Amino acid sequence: MSSKDTRKRALLVEVVFDRHEGDHLSELSEIAFVAGYKVVDRIIQNLARPSPAYYFGKGKAKQIKGRVKELDIDVIIIENKLDSLQESNLVKMWHVPIIDRFELILEIFINRAGTQEAITQIRLAALRKEGGSRLEDHRSKRTRSLLVKKLEKKLETIKKSKDLRRKRRIKSGFDLVAIAGYTNAGKSTLMNGFTEADVEVSGRMFTTLDTITRSFDAHGRKILVTDTVGFISRLPHILMDAFYATLKEIIEADLILLLIDGNDSVENIKRKVLASINTLTAIKAEKIPLIPVINKIDLAQKIDEKVEIVKASLRKNPVKISAKNQINIELLKKEILTIIETYKFHLKIPNTNEGMSLLSSIHDKTRITEEIFQPNFIELKFETNERLGRYLFNIIKKSKLEVEIINKEVLEKQLKKKNGATKEDTYTVVKTDSGEEFIVFDMIDEESKEIQELDESSEEFGTITKLDEIKKE
Repeated sequence: MSSKDTRKRALLVEVVFDRHEGDHLSELSEIAFVAGYKVVDRIIQNLARPSPAYYFGKGKAKQIKGRVKELDIDVIIIENKLDSLQESNLVKMWHVPIIDRFELILEIFINRAGTQEAITQIRLAALRKEGGSRLEDHRSKRTRSLLVKKLEKKLETIKKSKDLRRKRRIKSGFDLVAIAGYTNAGKSTLMNGFTEADVEVSGRMFTTLDTITRSFDAHGRKILVTDTVGFISRLPHILMDAFYATLKEIIEADLILLLIDGNDSVENIKRKVLASINTLTAIKAEKIPLIPVINKIDLAQKIDEKVEIVKASLRKNPVKISAKNQINIELLKKEILTIIETYKFHLKIPNTNEGMSLLSSIHDKTRITEEIFQPNFIELKFETNERLGRYLFNIIKKSKLEVEIINKEVLEKQLKKKNGATKEDTYTVVKTDSGEEFIVFDMIDEESKEIQELDESSEEFGTITKLDEIKKE
């Protein structure tokens, strides 16, 4: 016998002012499902302008009241943004709580956030909401203001600490590729296709909230890839901040793979590509090299039309793949390598124990294209990225080994073009628990005492109030 469904029964409502707008309630229904609600009906009203008193027309508002009673509704979820008077009038008429899109997404973040930064950002988002958030409106205005100041200070310290750690990692010996795109486009599936990360794939929104980074091999070249949270349209800016840690990975990436669900409708693809572009622009990532990737081509129809839409929107030819069935994954890897700059080395290394040790290190970290053993030396050609290239160029120049860089002038010119000068960075070799080596350049200051003491801080700012804990009036 099946257990009783204990989810709160939700009615979704929206006022539409442009008849050509997409089906927002379809996405809102998905978000509501992830948040734990049971959507039992959806109501849309077309208006020229919102009603000052009820946002909806008064007749439609009364119709919704009837559906609330008829369907035994526990909560109404609205796509639109109400002012305080409109919300107050509708609550009095409908006699059930009203949740807007902002608070619905906020609930998901509250239930799934795992890091100190994410929790702090969520608190700030709830406190900063214009008119006050239902999740924090039990506090006085003065208390909320004081909390905002304390949380902002705490968050700034967290960000400094995380930025330092992130910079150390991204200055490692590998390129960083970020998988970005609209929610439920198949980012986690692609991550699993590249690596053995075994990221959860549920087919639901917001499966990935915390960043996951792994390495994969692209035709002999090791690359870091990170799976990021999915974009959604009309995400409030203050909720953008709640995603700072995940979105920051996109900002620091060498290349973005913008994943697009090829099985989506033509209209949805137009809307979602635009939402993705807007999100990348909002986080100042629009100048990072980007490859559009159309996923799920094994299921997609009208694929040629969808390709043209993506080309017109992004001015780039998309790569067509099926992450689930591993179709064209190797092609995508090759495309990645054409975007990420390659540094080609041609060396003569002494055929000695010390020379063999250097050779072994190069084998582990680069793509060998030619290797010729002679009695007194090894002639070696290999390819790598800018970070590893600079590292190897500098240590070879400093080395007591008599290593000849045959194409030294070409490499020096390439390095100067990239950074203005061939800097000789200091570095540290770090091994992960899995045995992977990362070369970390020591180019930033050590963490301040304030940051070091962050984790020791026992300051409490209270708990987040969840919707379930709020008493109905």
